[in-house]
Amino acid sequence: MSSDCAHPSFLLAPPPEMSPAPGSPSPVRAGSASPARGEMDRRVAPSRSRQCGERLMARTFLRWKAAGMPEARSGGVRPRMPRTKIVVPELPARLVSRSRLWTELDRAEDCAVTLVQAPAGFGKTLLLAEWIRRGHLSATAWVSLDSDDNDDRRFWSAVLAALDACPGVRADNPLQELMLPARPSSDPGFLAEIVDVLDDLPSPVRLVLDDMHELTAAEPLQGLETLIRFQPAGLRLVLLTRFGPWLPLSRLRLSGQLREVCADKLKFTMDEADALLRTAGVRLSTVQIQQLVRHTEGWAAALRLVAQALNETDAQERFLADSAAADRVVAGYLVDEVLSCFPDATRDFLCAISGCEEVSASLAAAVSGRADAGEMLCRLERETTLVVSTGTGRRWYRVHALLRSHLYTELQRQAPNRAATLHGNAADWLAAHHCPAQAIAHACLAGDCERVGALLRRNALPLILSGEHVVLRRALAVLGDESTVDEPWAALISALLHLESGEPAAASADLARAEALPPADETPELKSLRQFVRSCLAQFADMARITESPGSTAGNVPAVDALAKLHQGTTLLAAANRARAREWMHAALAIARDNGYEYLSAQCLTILGRIAAAEGDFRLMSDLATSVDARIAGGLPARTAGMWARLLLAYGAFLRAEPAECLRQTARAAGLFDTWVPMPSQSLSLLMRTLRGAAQFDTGDRAAGLRQMREARLNAVGGQFAPDDVALAVVLEHRAATLLGWSGVANAVVRWAKELIPASGEVLLIRARGQLALHRHGSARTVLKPLLDGSVRPALPWSTVEAWLLKTEIALRTAQASQARRALRTALSIAAPMEALYPVVYAAPEVMALLARQVGRLGAVDEFASRVLVVRSSIDTTSAPPVSLTERERGVLRLLPTQRSFAEIAQDLTVSPNTVKTHVRAIYTKLGVGTRRDALAVAVDQGLLEATRWIPGPRASH
Repeated sequence: MSSDCAHPSFLLAPPPEMSPAPGSPSPVRAGSASPARGEMDRRVAPSRSRQCGERLMARTFLRWKAAGMPEARSGGVRPRMPRTKIVVPELPARLVSRSRLWTELDRAEDCAVTLVQAPAGFGKTLLLAEWIRRGHLSATAWVSLDSDDNDDRRFWSAVLAALDACPGVRADNPLQELMLPARPSSDPGFLAEIVDVLDDLPSPVRLVLDDMHELTAAEPLQGLETLIRFQPAGLRLVLLTRFGPWLPLSRLRLSGQLREVCADKLKFTMDEADALLRTAGVRLSTVQIQQLVRHTEGWAAALRLVAQALNETDAQERFLADSAAADRVVAGYLVDEVLSCFPDATRDFLCAISGCEEVSASLAAAVSGRADAGEMLCRLERETTLVVSTGTGRRWYRVHALLRSHLYTELQRQAPNRAATLHGNAADWLAAHHCPAQAIAHACLAGDCERVGALLRRNALPLILSGEHVVLRRALAVLGDESTVDEPWAALISALLHLESGEPAAASADLARAEALPPADETPELKSLRQFVRSCLAQFADMARITESPGSTAGNVPAVDALAKLHQGTTLLAAANRARAREWMHAALAIARDNGYEYLSAQCLTILGRIAAAEGDFRLMSDLATSVDARIAGGLPARTAGMWARLLLAYGAFLRAEPAECLRQTARAAGLFDTWVPMPSQSLSLLMRTLRGAAQFDTGDRAAGLRQMREARLNAVGGQFAPDDVALAVVLEHRAATLLGWSGVANAVVRWAKELIPASGEVLLIRARGQLALHRHGSARTVLKPLLDGSVRPALPWSTVEAWLLKTEIALRTAQASQARRALRTALSIAAPMEALYPVVYAAPEVMALLARQVGRLGAVDEFASRVLVVRSSIDTTSAPPVSLTERERGVLRLLPTQRSFAEIAQDLTVSPNTVKTHVRAIYTKLGVGTRRDALAVAVDQGLLEATRWIPGPRASH
């Protein structure tokens, strides 16, 4: 197209030299049926937008220009086109439908141009063919372009042949007789004829130009540009291309006349990938499909090649686990269809940056040594879509994963020394731009121990606190085991990583090695790291072991300051100074949040959650634990903090009387360290097994739940435990043993409590409960009094609720109704602010009956009381209460499995045989059985007796 019509502004009026002479008729299209073409223009123009008016004037100018070039009406015969070039491709028999994309194409029907752009193998051609054939879109002209179409006459021959064959164009249209000039795209008359015919069509036809990237010659592109600029009303142009066509589409994009379907939309979804695999006879799990789609980035050709390979192998699991195997399958396609299109310089540049997951223009320049790296990245993104910009400001670029993987594999295979040099360049740039984690990763890939060591010494502390533990493990592996012997930094990092792997013994050994090294040159950072490791070890096992002074907390290094505050808070918590500990933890947390120290944040939040639990703020405890749990779920490598967080969530669920949720959370906590057999921390083990056993007990599996708690207690030997953990185990196991009548177990719990927490109020609580079980109401009241008047403090905030409920029960049994009501109201007033439903929900039946009668008269705690009743009713419907046997009946029941006769049992119990028979009949009646064997089976099933492998006698100690 000549420069005269290079821009629409020239189309608004004809140039003076092209204007018709005064008095001469206006120029008309050659062969036009109507001599008054201007009348048609005037008839059409009022119904169109301003844009359409400009297009109409442009066509008029084109006809004026053609009027001065009569030779446009003559020309040679069109070259013949093979039919396969101008028909919509057939659909394969096992096509995976992409119907979700039909909507995108349907929306493009009102746009002048639709651009479908994606690299080779993304399914562009099949998508359009399926849309056209299954949508019965007959008004379609299709041209499959190739390099021969850079010949201008051949290109237009193909376009005219496709239009002639299109049902949407009349068979008697003027294009049938239109001859091709020598240079069609430079002939205004020829172009005007095509524009006019298309503009006069009763309904639009779509002209699909497949493989537009093959069209590179100036002349056919110029002619196509004319069609786009004049926008005939009857034409919808659809361009399918691997990279951006050399056409001016910006104005169309601005005016909303361009619809784009890019590679992101063409990527296969999970469902589409599954369908493709199934057509190849391959069935994979959801996780496997997800991994495959992520690795191939939804590239259709890659998925199809992998599907074929999977169909041909007997070791699908091994193939899928080896990502390099998929890369090898796709390698040939990448070389033939993608890389072969690039110049050598472009291939070398992509190869140079393939060792980086993402690059900026500056990083790419530093790695590759090319000053024009930024320009190359922009061009590759614009032309290929195999390179995409990401992040804020779109300043970072990412090469398609499969292409990058292939290039990097070839780089390592053919030039390993160059690969190491490129990684070193990347490490230096990243270190200089404050990206230490990525810098160390590249230094490790370069195998440069000196560079790794230097980067580690400068950046270990912030990397630890940020949770970059994977790169730290990699760095230690590169440095070797001897580094933990010679370098205190390495030993301390190793200690922390061992802790997160559940290996406290190895962590302690690393810490000992670090402390054995000369301390003369100890920096503030190194001292802070050592204290942090000590704090983590203490949190892992026993807070009381923290004795070292944290030293000064002032400093200009945020990591050092944060760790000093964390250590100060941990030390205060070990000394039971929770208020001050909370202040220091919040200070450490503020620094962690300001500097992105996610790992340190998790540690602080976990400890704050434990403080909240100790103070009875169970809602805050659950909120803090939920925050930590979300970080763990997001990939933060803080498993110790995550385990504590999930145990706190389990504890919160337990106190809300949600035993099923408690079981779920304990299972999730155990899942973080599923390889620990046994668990390395007795404190963690005691807490987890106690909560799990109590939840099992409350979901109806009473015997198993009590056994779980009993085993937790028996395994808790030789360690130092937090008083509140012991108190929890004591209260819950003793309650279960008392309800089931396992008096030996209950007595053993009392002895254990007196040994570990002798001054705690929980000792009084369980002793009073035992006295009440023996109907010694006065003794129970006397034992309980110091706990109720505050002279003895409990370790658990909600133990006071339990004590007042016990007093309520004593008052009811001794016919002191007013005292019972006062005690119940006191219990509710303590429980409600803590959201501690558990002790109230599982109170004695007579206490619950009193609560039900009092609802509506409890004032501020009335709503809480109503919630308790709702929860209690739901529990009662799913879990029957244990059978109530008298102490004498329990004694007889314990001897029934011994095969002694009733007379022998009577002799053992020093009662008459008739008394034994009376107790046996009562037992049978309560258990709903008629024989001794059935009575034993039901008693074991309900937890009234242990299984035959462990049958406690009347004085069993455990």
